[in-house]
Amino acid sequence: MAAWHGSGSAGQSGNGHVHSAGDEWIETLVRTVAHLAAQLTMTQVRLRALATELEEAGVLDASAVRTRQRTIAEQDTGAYLRENLGEALVEVIDVESLEADIREFLS
Repeated sequence: MAAWHGSGSAGQSGNGHVHSAGDEWIETLVRTVAHLAAQLTMTQVRLRALATELEEAGVLDASAVRTRQRTIAEQDTGAYLRENLGEALVEVIDVESLEADIREFLS
């Protein structure tokens, strides 16, 4: 990602500063979060375009979609969230609180 250009040998940035293992971990985390945010944004744009086209074509009922969204959110949010976070992040994130926030937002 643009914010984390690296040049030079491993452990050393282009400006001669030595990176610690913690710096490398932070850089990896930042890149991962940026990559996931980009994927999420692209998915949101695609889904919005698809839903808009289907609704305008009269192919779907927006109210029925919202009802289905609430049902799926209630049933599957926890499983999807845990799957997407992975074991390591589930250990350090308050998943139950995040799950409740997601359900509330989608309701």
